[in-house]
Amino acid sequence: MLWPHASTQMGATVRLGAVAGLGVLFSFVARQYGVPAAALALLLIPCVIFILPLAIGHAVRSFSGLTRQLAWWHGLWLLLFLSGLVLRVRTDQAIRVVPVDLWASLRIALVCLAALVLVARLVGLQYGDWVHSSFRGLVGAMAAYSVVCVISTAWSVYPAWTLYKSLEYSVDVALLAAILAAVRSAHSYKTLFDLTWVFYGLLLISVCLGALAWPREAVLHGVGTVGVQLQGVLPVVSANGVGELSATLALVSLIRLFVRPRGRPSWAWYSVVLAAGLVTLVLSQTRSAWVGFLLGLVMILLICKHFATMALLIAFSLPICFTSLPRTISAAFVRGQSPELLYSLTSRLDFWEFGWQKFLQQPLTGYGAYAGGRFTVLEEMGYTSTSSVHNTYVEIIMGTGWWGLVPVLLALLGAWWILVQALRKLPLASLEYQLALEAAGLLAIVTVRSFFTSHLIWHPSLVFLLVLGYAEFLRRRKYRACFAVEPARPVGWE
Repeated sequence: MLWPHASTQMGATVRLGAVAGLGVLFSFVARQYGVPAAALALLLIPCVIFILPLAIGHAVRSFSGLTRQLAWWHGLWLLLFLSGLVLRVRTDQAIRVVPVDLWASLRIALVCLAALVLVARLVGLQYGDWVHSSFRGLVGAMAAYSVVCVISTAWSVYPAWTLYKSLEYSVDVALLAAILAAVRSAHSYKTLFDLTWVFYGLLLISVCLGALAWPREAVLHGVGTVGVQLQGVLPVVSANGVGELSATLALVSLIRLFVRPRGRPSWAWYSVVLAAGLVTLVLSQTRSAWVGFLLGLVMILLICKHFATMALLIAFSLPICFTSLPRTISAAFVRGQSPELLYSLTSRLDFWEFGWQKFLQQPLTGYGAYAGGRFTVLEEMGYTSTSSVHNTYVEIIMGTGWWGLVPVLLALLGAWWILVQALRKLPLASLEYQLALEAAGLLAIVTVRSFFTSHLIWHPSLVFLLVLGYAEFLRRRKYRACFAVEPARPVGWE
C-alpha cells in the first residue's frame, strides 16, 4: 500500500516542479523579450516535450515500413532527385567557356547512371509494354514533347545545351513510363508519393541547417514586412524554391490530417510537418507559393465538404478585416517593392514581353528547347545568371514554338480532368480517392507556379511527373477489366 502512495506523491511533485519551471521560464523570457514571446515559448515547450517525441517515433516507424516496400525504380527516382540538386550558380559566359565543370559532370553521371540502369532493367526483364506505356495517355503527351525538344537541336542557338537538356528530361519521362508499366496497385504507387516527400523534407531540413551554418548567405535581411527571406545555401535553393517546398509539404500534411485513418498516431507527425512548412513558407516570402497553397487548401476543403472548417475560418477572418492586419498582409505581399517593380511581377513581364517579340520572329521553330529563353532572351537583356524566363509556357514557345506547347497543355489539362472525375466517382474510403485528393492539391500548386517558373518542363520535375503519373495510373485502371478499388489500409508512410 505504500508504493502507490509514494508514486502518487512523486508524480504530484514532478507536475508541481514542471509548472514552477514553466513559471520561472515565462518570467525570464517576458523580462528579456516581452510577454508575447514568453506566451509563444509557453505554448511551444509543451509541444516540443509531448508532441515531438510522438512525431519522431511515428516517423521512424513509417520510414522503416517504407524502406521494406522499395523497388528498383525507387532507386532511380532518387538518382534523378540527386541530379537535380544545384551546388553552384553559373553565368551564361561561364557555361560557354566551360560547359561541363565538376558539378555538371556529377549531374550528367547521375542521369546517365539512371538511364543505363533503366535500359538494362527493362531489357533484362523484357518489359514488352514499356514502349507502349511511353507513348500513350498523359505520359505519351510528355514523351511527344521530349521528342520535339530533341528535334529542336537542329536549329538551336546552343545545340549541345538543347540536346543534353532534352535527353535529360526524356529520361524522367521514360522512368515514369517504366514505373507505370511495373506498378499494379495504388498502394505501390503511394510509396512513390511517400518517398518524394522524404526527399523534399530532407531538402527543407538542409535549408534550415544552412541558415544555422551560413546565416549571412542563407538569410537575406531587410526584405518585406517579415524582414528576412530564407534561401538554401548547400544545395542552392532559391527563396522561391523554399516557398514551393514549404507549400507542398504543408498542403500534403494538411490533406493527410483530413483523411488519415482513425486511430492512427499520424496526427502528431503531420502537425509538426505542417507547422514547419507554414513557418518556412512565411520566411521564404514567396507570393506564388502562397497563392498555390491557398488555392489548394480551398479546393480541398470544398471537395472534402469541410464546410464547418470553412465557416470557422470565415468567422475568424471577418473581425480581422476591421483591424490593421489586412494592411500588414498587403505590405507583406508587396515586400517593399516599388509599384513599377510589383506591376512588372519582379521584372518577369519584361522577360515575357521581350520573349514574345523574339517568338514572333520564329513562331514555327523557336530557338531550341531550353536554349531559347536563356541564351536568346535573357542573354540579350543582360540577365546572365538567370536560368529561365520564369514562365513555363513562354519558355516552351521560345524553345520549340507551338509544337512543344500543345502536348504539355494536353498533359496538364488531362491530369486535371482525370483527377476531378476520380474525386467525383471514387469511394471516399478508398486509397485511390485519398491519393487523388492529394494529387489535386499538389496540381493546384504546380499550376499556379507554372506561370512563374519552368518546373513543369525542367529536370527533375518530380512533383508534376508524380501527379501526372498518378492521373495516368487512374486512367489506365479505368479501362482494365480487373479494376478494383483498394481500401485505405496502412502502408508505408501513414
